[in-house]
Amino acid sequence: MIKNLIYIVIGGGFGSALRYLIQYAVHKNYPNAFPYGTFLVNIIGCFLVGLLISAVAKEKHMAQHLELLLIVGFCGGFTTFSTFAYEGNSLLGEGRIGYAFLYIGLSVLAGMLFAYLGFRLGKG
Repeated sequence: MIKNLIYIVIGGGFGSALRYLIQYAVHKNYPNAFPYGTFLVNIIGCFLVGLLISAVAKEKHMAQHLELLLIVGFCGGFTTFSTFAYEGNSLLGEGRIGYAFLYIGLSVLAGMLFAYLGFRLGKG
């Protein structure tokens, strides 16, 4: 159990750090228009989850520690539902209702689409 947690912590740490770097770079260039950084990392994360789950399904013998490291840890740390919810609520609170619904709708639809595309691509 402890060994599994270590894999998750390592993957989650790298995923969270990469998320921060991408969000920082995107928000630096697009500071007030739309939460592009969170949108981007969540869509990339959805694609990666689909791709990795497909790889796990294809390689039935894939080591559990790789699943924990990459899917639970890295993708879990890389994507962020809490920031998505916070930014959606912030847009609503600022009266930017169109942006809020665009952000929420696009995030859900694009996330599902990219998870599917990742899964299909990984399936080969």
